[in-house]
Amino acid sequence: MKKFLIDLIPAFALVFLIASCSKDDTNNTSTVQGTWTGTGQYGTSGGNPTYVFTLTFKADGTVDIIGDNSVGADAATGTWAMVADSVRATYKYTGSSAMYTLSGKYTSGTTVMNGTIGLSPVTTGIGIFSVTRQ
Repeated sequence: MKKFLIDLIPAFALVFLIASCSKDDTNNTSTVQGTWTGTGQYGTSGGNPTYVFTLTFKADGTVDIIGDNSVGADAATGTWAMVADSVRATYKYTGSSAMYTLSGKYTSGTTVMNGTIGLSPVTTGIGIFSVTRQ
């Protein structure tokens, strides 16, 4: 009986190894990639003026951002990554030295992403956004 139990240990180890190597459901980077368009807002309380806000997440980890407000379009570039269940991007607008960081809640299969914007490395305090996958 003792030998039988000792022989089962490698079998159980193999089962646990296979189970632990299953696909990671939290890796949403390929489903985030693409263009998302909606609105951004300066300030974090409701009712502030909004502007057109477009995010383009690329496969190489870069992001292009267009913020089109009443005085014209502002272009920004930066990098992005998944952090737990959120997309986190750090970027800088052309002609500006300020670095911004946004964080958008993302669930695989959804088409809407809502989030906040802050002065890097903080992800809050500057504005909010809501974008839809195009």
